[in-house]
Amino acid sequence: MSENPVGEQPLLKVTQSELNEIIRRHRVFMAGKRGGARAVVKDGDLSGLSLAGQDLSQSDFTGCDFSNADLNDTNFEGATLFGCDFTHAKMNNARMVKSDMRGADVSKADLSKANMTGADLREGKIITHKRAKKLDENFSGDAQTAATQFSGSNLSGANLNGATANAANFDDSNLRNATLQGTDLRNATLRGADLNNADLSSADLRNADLSYATMVGAITRGTEKSGLQTTLTLTEEPVGKDFEEVGLTLDELLLRHISWVASGGRQGAQMDLTGTDMRKGPSLATRRLTAMKAPQATFAEMDLRGIEIQSAQMQKADFRNCLLQNADMRGSNFTEALFNRANLSKANLNPLIFKKPDGVEFTIPCCFEKASLRQVILTGARIMEGKFRGADLVDADFSNCDLRKADFTGANIAGAKFDGAALEGAIFDKNP
Repeated sequence: MSENPVGEQPLLKVTQSELNEIIRRHRVFMAGKRGGARAVVKDGDLSGLSLAGQDLSQSDFTGCDFSNADLNDTNFEGATLFGCDFTHAKMNNARMVKSDMRGADVSKADLSKANMTGADLREGKIITHKRAKKLDENFSGDAQTAATQFSGSNLSGANLNGATANAANFDDSNLRNATLQGTDLRNATLRGADLNNADLSSADLRNADLSYATMVGAITRGTEKSGLQTTLTLTEEPVGKDFEEVGLTLDELLLRHISWVASGGRQGAQMDLTGTDMRKGPSLATRRLTAMKAPQATFAEMDLRGIEIQSAQMQKADFRNCLLQNADMRGSNFTEALFNRANLSKANLNPLIFKKPDGVEFTIPCCFEKASLRQVILTGARIMEGKFRGADLVDADFSNCDLRKADFTGANIAGAKFDGAALEGAIFDKNP
């Protein structure tokens, strides 16, 4: 293992034909026949190449770059993948059983249904020029050491039973339906991770960080939890008060609310769902809830497609994982709300237009100031004049949105997509 300073160890480029020969000889080696050789490639650049469906068990790819490579159905059982770069790699159904993945970077890779039973995912030394440089640019502290990175990766249905993932980073990763029975997750960060229906039986979660994670239906029987951080972690347990505690049906609330709106507040009563957990309440899809009041209400995981909530007060409300396609949310206030992984494609988030008594028009735009919209899907949405000051927009998808005159001052737009978006007059701290 080399610990040379950055710049002393460039990666050796490997072509597809060279890789095919390495795979062929490894196959012969594993069959115990003459002329074979175990696959050993160290500090190699295999980015973008295909190893799909190959048996590379017991191989050694220490420090290699597999970024954007096709590793679907590849067998790496017992392989040494120490310090490798798997960013954006395709790894569906990959078999990583008992592999050494210490210090690997698997950020934004697709590992759906991968099998990592007994894998070693602890932090490790950084080996290659490229990995050391990446850590220098993105992490504080010693650039020669790093935790295994799974941030933003798709691990839905993956098997990590018994894996050693001490201090690994699973922030914003998709671990739905994953099995992590007996997994060592001490000191791991899973901030914003989707762990719905995951099996964490007998897992060690001591000093792990599950803040902002969703864990609806997750099994946590027998887990070690001392020092576990659970700020705004969502489970099936009620947040605030259940809707049934309101004492009226939705239709009754709507009748009073409609009367209140029509009379300018002189009759009826404004619908007020402040601090209410709506998840066990009635369906709200396509409902018309104009001018409702619901700060700190919980709508997470709900189907709200086609809902109408114009001019609503929704500060600090929770819309994580919601379906909000084609919703009409014009002129509403979502300051400090949570929209992580929600789908608002083709939603109408434009300003509401009003006229003063003297006939002068004024607008009330949608406000997402200091809101969290990590991994949110907003493709094709209309958000003219939208206020995103100080918002967390990491990996948000604004493709083909109308963002004219939107304000992104102080927003975190790392990884956000603006392909085909209308950005005339939009304000950014730096160009997206």
